Amino acid sequence: MENRNLLLVDDEENILKSLKREIKSEGYTIHCCQSGEEGLEILKQHDIGVVLSDMRMPNMDGIVFLEEAARISTDTVRVLLTAYGSHESAIAAINRSRIFAYLTKPWSRENLPATLAKAFEHANLIRENKRLQQITHDQNEKLRFVNENLEKIVQKRTSQLEEAVSEGIEMLALAAEAKDDVTGEHIFRIRKLTHSICLSLGMETQKAEQISFFSIIHDIGKIHIPDSILKKEGPLTEDEWKIIQRHTITGEKILGRKSFYHTARSIARSHHEKWDGTGYPDGLMGENIPLPARIVAVADVFDSLTNERPYKKAWPVKETLDHMESLKGIHFDPVILDLFLAEKRNALKL
Repeated sequence: MENRNLLLVDDEENILKSLKREIKSEGYTIHCCQSGEEGLEILKQHDIGVVLSDMRMPNMDGIVFLEEAARISTDTVRVLLTAYGSHESAIAAINRSRIFAYLTKPWSRENLPATLAKAFEHANLIRENKRLQQITHDQNEKLRFVNENLEKIVQKRTSQLEEAVSEGIEMLALAAEAKDDVTGEHIFRIRKLTHSICLSLGMETQKAEQISFFSIIHDIGKIHIPDSILKKEGPLTEDEWKIIQRHTITGEKILGRKSFYHTARSIARSHHEKWDGTGYPDGLMGENIPLPARIVAVADVFDSLTNERPYKKAWPVKETLDHMESLKGIHFDPVILDLFLAEKRNALKL
Protein backbone atom coordinates (compact mmCIF):
# COMPACT_ATOMS: atom_id res chain seq x y z
CA MET A 1 0.00 0.00 0.00
CA GLU A 2 1.29 3.45 -0.89
CA ASN A 3 2.67 5.38 2.07
CA ARG A 4 1.37 8.97 2.36
CA ASN A 5 2.50 9.76 5.93
CA LEU A 6 4.52 12.97 6.18
CA LEU A 7 6.32 14.26 9.28
CA LEU A 8 7.15 18.00 9.50
CA VAL A 9 9.66 19.09 12.17
CA ASP A 10 10.35 22.78 12.82
CA ASP A 11 10.62 24.69 16.08
CA GLU A 12 8.73 27.66 14.58
CA GLU A 13 4.98 27.16 14.59
CA ASN A 14 4.43 29.69 11.80
CA ILE A 15 6.79 27.73 9.52
CA LEU A 16 4.87 24.52 10.21
CA LYS A 17 1.59 26.26 9.38
CA SER A 18 3.10 27.66 6.18
CA LEU A 19 4.40 24.24 5.15
CA LYS A 20 1.01 22.61 5.78
CA ARG A 21 -0.71 25.36 3.81
CA GLU A 22 1.59 24.80 0.81
CA ILE A 23 1.03 21.04 0.64
CA LYS A 24 -2.46 20.58 2.12
CA SER A 25 -3.92 19.72 -1.30
CA GLU A 26 -1.43 16.88 -1.91
CA GLY A 27 -3.40 14.29 0.09
CA TYR A 28 -0.75 13.53 2.72
CA THR A 29 -1.43 12.51 6.31
CA ILE A 30 0.60 15.20 8.04
CA HIS A 31 2.21 14.87 11.49
CA CYS A 32 3.80 18.01 12.98
CA CYS A 33 6.11 18.69 15.91
CA GLN A 34 8.48 21.40 17.08
CA SER A 35 11.49 19.42 18.29
CA GLY A 36 13.68 16.51 17.24
CA GLU A 37 12.78 14.60 20.41
CA GLU A 38 9.06 14.74 19.57
CA GLY A 39 9.81 13.76 15.99
CA LEU A 40 11.64 10.62 17.07
CA GLU A 41 8.67 9.55 19.20
CA ILE A 42 6.32 10.00 16.24
CA LEU A 43 8.64 7.88 14.08
CA LYS A 44 8.48 5.09 16.66
CA GLN A 45 4.68 5.16 16.64
CA HIS A 46 3.88 5.68 12.93
CA ASP A 47 5.08 4.36 9.58
CA ILE A 48 6.38 7.66 8.18
CA GLY A 49 7.18 7.72 4.48
CA VAL A 50 8.93 11.11 4.34
CA VAL A 51 10.27 13.42 7.06
CA LEU A 52 11.03 17.10 6.37
CA SER A 53 13.13 18.66 9.11
CA ASP A 54 14.44 22.16 9.72
CA MET A 55 18.23 22.52 10.14
CA ARG A 56 18.35 24.93 13.09
CA MET A 57 16.49 23.60 16.16
CA PRO A 58 17.27 23.71 19.91
CA ASN A 59 18.75 20.67 21.68
CA MET A 60 18.89 18.55 18.51
CA ASP A 61 19.63 20.10 15.11
CA GLY A 62 18.20 18.79 11.85
CA ILE A 63 21.23 16.71 10.83
CA VAL A 64 21.44 14.93 14.21
CA PHE A 65 17.67 14.39 14.16
CA LEU A 66 17.73 12.89 10.65
CA GLU A 67 20.67 10.70 11.61
CA GLU A 68 18.67 9.35 14.57
CA ALA A 69 15.57 9.04 12.39
CA ALA A 70 17.51 6.81 9.98
CA ARG A 71 18.32 4.44 12.85
CA ILE A 72 14.65 4.19 13.83
CA SER A 73 13.23 3.85 10.31
CA THR A 74 15.65 2.98 7.53
CA ASP A 75 12.91 3.22 4.89
CA THR A 76 11.85 6.76 5.77
CA VAL A 77 13.11 9.23 3.16
CA ARG A 78 14.74 12.28 4.73
CA VAL A 79 14.64 15.88 3.49
CA LEU A 80 16.49 18.79 5.13
CA LEU A 81 15.13 22.36 5.18
CA THR A 82 17.41 25.27 6.10
CA ALA A 83 17.88 28.99 5.77
CA TYR A 84 21.60 28.59 6.43
CA GLY A 85 22.98 26.63 3.47
CA SER A 86 26.70 25.87 3.70
CA HIS A 87 29.14 23.28 2.48
CA GLU A 88 29.55 21.94 6.03
CA SER A 89 25.82 21.26 6.41
CA ALA A 90 25.67 19.77 2.91
CA ILE A 91 28.58 17.43 3.65
CA ALA A 92 27.10 16.38 6.99
CA ALA A 93 23.64 15.86 5.51
CA ILE A 94 24.95 13.75 2.63
CA ASN A 95 27.54 11.68 4.48
CA ARG A 96 25.83 11.24 7.86
CA SER A 97 22.10 11.48 7.31
CA ARG A 98 22.09 10.37 3.65
CA ILE A 99 19.33 12.83 2.86
CA PHE A 100 17.28 12.57 -0.31
CA ALA A 101 17.02 16.33 -0.88
CA TYR A 102 18.30 19.61 0.55
CA LEU A 103 15.88 22.57 0.45
CA THR A 104 16.60 26.17 1.39
CA LYS A 105 14.31 28.82 2.84
CA PRO A 106 12.41 30.50 1.43
CA TRP A 107 11.19 27.55 -0.65
CA SER A 108 9.46 28.05 -3.97
CA ARG A 109 5.81 27.05 -4.34
CA GLU A 110 6.73 24.75 -7.19
CA ASN A 111 9.87 23.19 -5.70
CA LEU A 112 8.48 22.15 -2.30
CA PRO A 113 5.53 20.03 -3.55
CA ALA A 114 7.63 18.61 -6.39
CA THR A 115 10.43 17.59 -4.01
CA LEU A 116 8.00 15.93 -1.60
CA ALA A 117 6.29 14.09 -4.46
CA LYS A 118 9.66 12.68 -5.61
CA ALA A 119 10.56 11.81 -2.01
CA PHE A 120 7.33 9.82 -1.56
CA GLU A 121 7.86 8.12 -4.88
CA HIS A 122 11.34 7.12 -3.70
CA ALA A 123 10.02 5.93 -0.30
CA ASN A 124 7.34 3.77 -1.90
CA LEU A 125 9.80 2.34 -4.40
CA ILE A 126 12.03 1.25 -1.51
CA ARG A 127 9.12 -0.49 0.21
CA GLU A 128 7.92 -2.11 -2.99
CA ASN A 129 11.41 -3.28 -3.84
CA LYS A 130 11.84 -4.90 -0.41
CA ARG A 131 8.44 -6.55 -0.64
CA LEU A 132 9.19 -8.06 -4.03
CA GLN A 133 12.64 -9.23 -2.97
CA GLN A 134 11.09 -11.04 0.01
CA ILE A 135 8.49 -12.73 -2.18
CA THR A 136 11.24 -13.75 -4.59
CA HIS A 137 13.29 -15.28 -1.76
CA ASP A 138 10.35 -17.18 -0.18
CA GLN A 139 8.96 -18.63 -3.39
CA ASN A 140 12.18 -19.23 -5.29
CA GLU A 141 11.93 -23.04 -5.27
CA LYS A 142 8.13 -23.43 -5.07
CA LEU A 143 6.98 -21.04 -7.77
CA ARG A 144 9.72 -20.86 -10.39
CA PHE A 145 7.49 -19.39 -13.10
CA VAL A 146 6.16 -16.70 -10.74
CA ASN A 147 9.67 -16.09 -9.46
CA GLU A 148 11.02 -15.43 -12.94
CA ASN A 149 8.37 -12.79 -13.48
CA LEU A 150 9.03 -11.24 -10.10
CA GLU A 151 12.72 -11.01 -10.94
CA LYS A 152 11.82 -8.87 -13.92
CA ILE A 153 9.68 -6.66 -11.72
CA VAL A 154 12.50 -6.34 -9.19
CA GLN A 155 14.86 -5.31 -11.97
CA LYS A 156 12.37 -2.70 -13.08
CA ARG A 157 11.97 -1.35 -9.54
CA THR A 158 15.75 -1.34 -9.05
CA SER A 159 16.08 0.65 -12.26
CA GLN A 160 13.51 3.11 -10.94
CA LEU A 161 15.49 3.45 -7.71
CA GLU A 162 18.63 4.20 -9.71
CA GLU A 163 16.69 6.86 -11.57
CA ALA A 164 15.63 8.36 -8.24
CA VAL A 165 19.27 8.48 -7.10
CA SER A 166 20.18 10.21 -10.35
CA GLU A 167 17.46 12.77 -9.76
CA GLY A 168 18.87 13.40 -6.29
CA ILE A 169 22.31 14.08 -7.78
CA GLU A 170 20.77 16.46 -10.31
CA MET A 171 19.01 18.30 -7.48
CA LEU A 172 22.33 18.80 -5.67
CA ALA A 173 23.94 20.01 -8.90
CA LEU A 174 21.13 22.50 -9.46
CA ALA A 175 21.39 23.71 -5.86
CA ALA A 176 25.04 24.58 -6.39
CA GLU A 177 24.55 25.94 -9.90
CA ALA A 178 21.73 28.24 -8.78
CA LYS A 179 24.29 30.37 -6.96
CA ASP A 180 25.62 31.81 -10.24
CA ASP A 181 23.26 30.44 -12.91
CA VAL A 182 19.64 30.57 -11.77
CA THR A 183 18.40 28.68 -14.85
CA GLY A 184 20.64 25.68 -14.22
CA GLU A 185 21.12 25.31 -17.98
CA HIS A 186 24.92 25.41 -17.69
CA ILE A 187 25.17 21.95 -16.13
CA PHE A 188 23.00 20.35 -18.80
CA ARG A 189 24.98 22.01 -21.60
CA ILE A 190 28.17 20.73 -19.96
CA ARG A 191 26.70 17.24 -19.85
CA LYS A 192 25.87 17.31 -23.55
CA LEU A 193 29.27 18.73 -24.56
CA THR A 194 31.12 16.22 -22.36
CA HIS A 195 29.18 13.28 -23.81
CA SER A 196 30.01 14.40 -27.35
CA ILE A 197 33.73 14.72 -26.54
CA CYS A 198 33.80 11.27 -24.91
CA LEU A 199 32.29 9.67 -27.98
CA SER A 200 34.75 11.56 -30.23
CA LEU A 201 37.55 9.96 -28.20
CA GLY A 202 36.13 6.53 -29.02
CA MET A 203 34.80 5.72 -25.56
CA GLU A 204 32.19 3.03 -25.01
CA THR A 205 28.69 4.44 -24.60
CA GLN A 206 28.40 3.39 -20.94
CA LYS A 207 31.67 5.10 -19.98
CA ALA A 208 30.73 8.23 -21.94
CA GLU A 209 27.38 8.39 -20.17
CA GLN A 210 29.00 7.94 -16.75
CA ILE A 211 31.50 10.77 -17.26
CA SER A 212 28.95 13.11 -18.81
CA PHE A 213 26.45 12.46 -16.00
CA PHE A 214 28.98 13.22 -13.28
CA SER A 215 30.10 16.34 -15.16
CA ILE A 216 26.95 18.08 -13.90
CA ILE A 217 28.36 18.20 -10.36
CA HIS A 218 31.78 19.52 -11.38
CA ASP A 219 31.06 22.77 -9.49
CA ILE A 220 29.20 21.30 -6.49
CA GLY A 221 31.79 23.00 -4.27
CA LYS A 222 30.38 26.40 -5.23
CA ILE A 223 27.71 25.86 -2.58
CA HIS A 224 30.45 27.07 -0.19
CA ILE A 225 31.33 30.26 -2.12
CA PRO A 226 29.64 33.45 -0.83
CA ASP A 227 27.31 35.08 -3.35
CA SER A 228 29.15 38.37 -2.87
CA ILE A 229 32.19 36.79 -4.50
CA LEU A 230 30.52 34.40 -6.93
CA LYS A 231 28.27 37.09 -8.42
CA LYS A 232 30.75 39.96 -8.23
CA GLU A 233 30.71 41.97 -11.45
CA GLY A 234 34.14 43.55 -11.07
CA PRO A 235 37.57 41.90 -10.85
CA LEU A 236 38.27 39.64 -7.88
CA THR A 237 40.87 40.47 -5.24
CA GLU A 238 43.68 38.00 -4.58
CA ASP A 239 41.92 36.75 -1.43
CA GLU A 240 38.60 36.39 -3.28
CA TRP A 241 40.30 34.40 -6.02
CA LYS A 242 41.76 32.03 -3.43
CA ILE A 243 38.27 31.48 -2.02
CA ILE A 244 36.94 30.72 -5.52
CA GLN A 245 39.69 28.15 -6.04
CA ARG A 246 38.67 26.26 -2.90
CA HIS A 247 35.47 25.05 -4.57
CA THR A 248 37.44 22.24 -6.23
CA ILE A 249 38.60 20.74 -2.93
CA THR A 250 35.26 21.42 -1.25
CA GLY A 251 33.46 19.67 -4.11
CA GLU A 252 35.60 16.58 -3.67
CA LYS A 253 34.83 16.52 0.07
CA ILE A 254 31.09 16.88 -0.46
CA LEU A 255 31.12 13.78 -2.66
CA GLY A 256 32.46 11.63 0.18
CA ARG A 257 34.54 8.48 -0.23
CA LYS A 258 32.21 5.94 -1.85
CA SER A 259 33.63 4.26 -4.96
CA PHE A 260 30.44 5.16 -6.83
CA TYR A 261 31.55 8.81 -6.84
CA HIS A 262 35.20 8.21 -7.83
CA THR A 263 34.82 9.74 -11.30
CA ALA A 264 32.73 12.61 -9.92
CA ARG A 265 35.39 13.42 -7.32
CA SER A 266 38.18 13.46 -9.90
CA ILE A 267 36.16 15.88 -12.05
CA ALA A 268 35.22 18.15 -9.14
CA ARG A 269 38.81 18.42 -7.90
CA SER A 270 40.77 18.55 -11.16
CA HIS A 271 38.65 20.28 -13.83
CA HIS A 272 40.64 23.51 -13.32
CA GLU A 273 44.03 21.85 -13.75
CA LYS A 274 45.97 22.87 -16.89
CA TRP A 275 47.99 20.77 -19.30
CA ASP A 276 51.18 22.79 -18.60
CA GLY A 277 50.83 22.39 -14.82
CA THR A 278 49.77 25.95 -13.99
CA GLY A 279 46.20 25.07 -12.91
CA TYR A 280 44.76 24.43 -9.47
CA PRO A 281 44.41 23.01 -6.86
CA ASP A 282 47.31 20.54 -7.31
CA GLY A 283 49.30 21.88 -10.27
CA LEU A 284 48.95 18.56 -12.12
CA MET A 285 50.53 18.37 -15.58
CA GLY A 286 49.64 16.54 -18.79
CA GLU A 287 48.23 13.04 -18.48
CA ASN A 288 48.62 13.18 -14.71
CA ILE A 289 45.35 15.11 -14.83
CA PRO A 290 42.48 12.57 -14.76
CA LEU A 291 41.00 12.08 -18.23
CA PRO A 292 37.41 12.94 -17.17
CA ALA A 293 38.65 16.25 -15.73
CA ARG A 294 40.56 17.07 -18.94
CA ILE A 295 37.40 16.47 -20.95
CA VAL A 296 35.16 18.54 -18.68
CA ALA A 297 37.74 21.36 -18.70
CA VAL A 298 37.25 21.79 -22.46
CA ALA A 299 33.46 21.66 -22.22
CA ASP A 300 33.37 24.01 -19.21
CA VAL A 301 35.55 26.73 -20.76
CA PHE A 302 33.66 26.64 -24.05
CA ASP A 303 30.28 26.93 -22.37
CA SER A 304 31.45 29.59 -19.90
CA LEU A 305 32.85 31.79 -22.67
CA THR A 306 29.92 31.45 -25.07
CA ASN A 307 27.29 32.27 -22.44
CA GLU A 308 26.69 35.44 -20.48
CA ARG A 309 27.76 35.61 -16.84
CA PRO A 310 27.36 38.40 -14.23
CA TYR A 311 30.94 39.49 -14.88
CA LYS A 312 31.09 39.10 -18.71
CA LYS A 313 29.14 39.09 -21.94
CA ALA A 314 28.89 36.01 -24.15
CA TRP A 315 31.72 35.53 -26.66
CA PRO A 316 31.03 34.66 -30.32
CA VAL A 317 31.63 30.97 -31.02
CA LYS A 318 34.37 31.57 -33.62
CA GLU A 319 36.27 33.88 -31.28
CA THR A 320 35.90 31.32 -28.48
CA LEU A 321 37.24 28.45 -30.61
CA ASP A 322 40.19 30.55 -31.81
CA HIS A 323 40.99 31.55 -28.24
CA MET A 324 40.85 27.94 -27.02
CA GLU A 325 43.09 26.84 -29.90
CA SER A 326 45.71 29.37 -28.75
CA LEU A 327 45.76 27.53 -25.40
CA LYS A 328 46.34 24.06 -26.88
CA GLY A 329 49.06 22.34 -24.91
CA ILE A 330 48.94 25.13 -22.35
CA HIS A 331 45.49 24.91 -20.79
CA PHE A 332 44.01 21.99 -22.71
CA ASP A 333 44.94 18.44 -23.67
CA PRO A 334 45.99 18.84 -27.35
CA VAL A 335 44.28 15.63 -28.52
CA ILE A 336 40.98 16.38 -26.81
CA LEU A 337 41.00 20.00 -27.94
CA ASP A 338 41.77 19.14 -31.59
CA LEU A 339 38.84 16.72 -31.72
CA PHE A 340 36.53 19.25 -30.07
CA LEU A 341 37.58 22.12 -32.38
CA ALA A 342 37.25 19.99 -35.49
CA GLU A 343 33.77 18.83 -34.54
CA LYS A 344 32.56 22.33 -33.65
CA ARG A 345 33.98 24.00 -36.73
CA ASN A 346 32.66 21.29 -38.98
CA ALA A 347 29.18 21.55 -37.46
CA LEU A 348 29.17 25.35 -37.76
CA LYS A 349 31.08 25.37 -41.09
CA LEU A 350 33.71 27.74 -39.66
